[in-house]
Amino acid sequence: MPETQRSIVIDGIRLELALPVELDTRWTGRDDLLRQVEAAWMVVEPSDLPLSPRIVGPPGTGKTTLAYSAAVRRGQEAYFFQATMDTRPEDLIVQPVLSGASEIKYVASSLLTAVIRGGACILDEGNRMSEKAWASLALLLDQRRYVESVVTGLRIHAHPDFRFCTTMNTDAS
Repeated sequence: MPETQRSIVIDGIRLELALPVELDTRWTGRDDLLRQVEAAWMVVEPSDLPLSPRIVGPPGTGKTTLAYSAAVRRGQEAYFFQATMDTRPEDLIVQPVLSGASEIKYVASSLLTAVIRGGACILDEGNRMSEKAWASLALLLDQRRYVESVVTGLRIHAHPDFRFCTTMNTDAS
């Protein structure tokens, strides 16, 4: 894959970008499941929008590997975001970080980096996230295809190649 851009300036705000994940793994399960994720992400006409599949199953059954393998098969950078029950809406977008005595650096989440670069974001264990955090993704996962950062005041439109998938466990988590 090409060298990854480490930062970008949008409307005068510099965002430090996350790095894509490269795993030494491949999908060895049922090929029809991999084709289903690929079909959900397919865009046939410019007016089409990719779907955002949800892969549900017991822990340890390869849900994350399946989503990652679909991204790799499409030739896309893959980004993971590990959801927790205390994931806040802004955690999904941008975090301000102190950089020096009086300077703030804005760090894009792996999700936002995928949005900007046209990668695939795999939101792992999305079942743990609150409704409020999920609601913050509504603008991104419907026909509007953008996110808004309260911290930076930015509205960032998704790259046409951006894809999203979440995994969810069927256990008590």
